[in-house]
Amino acid sequence: TTNSPVAALSHTIRIDWLELNARATKLLFRDKKRVLYIMDIATQHTSTLLPYCSYVQWVPDSDVIVAQNRGTLCIWYSVDSLDRISMFPIKGEVTDIERTPEKIEVVIDEGNKISYISLNESLIAFSTSVEDKDFDRAVLILEQRPSNPETNDLWRQLADVSMQDK
Repeated sequence: TTNSPVAALSHTIRIDWLELNARATKLLFRDKKRVLYIMDIATQHTSTLLPYCSYVQWVPDSDVIVAQNRGTLCIWYSVDSLDRISMFPIKGEVTDIERTPEKIEVVIDEGNKISYISLNESLIAFSTSVEDKDFDRAVLILEQRPSNPETNDLWRQLADVSMQDK
C-alpha cells in the first residue's frame, strides 16, 4: 500500500453520502440535492443514476445497487449496464437490505407495517460471477434461467465481457 490516490472526485454540490463497492471499482455518491451518481474508479467517468434519491445502498457482498426515488424502488443488477434498471412502485420508505443464506430482501417501512421485496438472487449471482470473471459459473446460472429477452441480454453481456477479457 502506497497511500497514493487512485481517483479524484470534483463535484460542485456538497456530497452527503458515498460508498465504494466491495471490489473498490465503483463509487456511489449522493449530493445534497438528492441526486445519485456512480463513478468508475478506473476511468474516473461519472454517470447520473437517479434524481430525488432518498435511499441508496449496495446489496451486501455484491455489485448490485438498491435506491429509492420517491415512490419507486430502483435496482441495478449490473453496474456495467446502467440503462438496465428494475423499478417497482412502493408505498413507504426503504430502510434496509437484509441478506440471509435463504434470500435477499429490501425492507420497506409503510408506516403501519413493514413489507419486504425479494431481490432476484440469480441476477445478483450472475452479476457477481461476471465481476469475478467466473464465466463458468455465470453460464451455469444463465442455463437455469427461463429463455426470455432479459436472459438473452444477459447471454450477450456475458459474451461481450468474456471476449473483452481475452
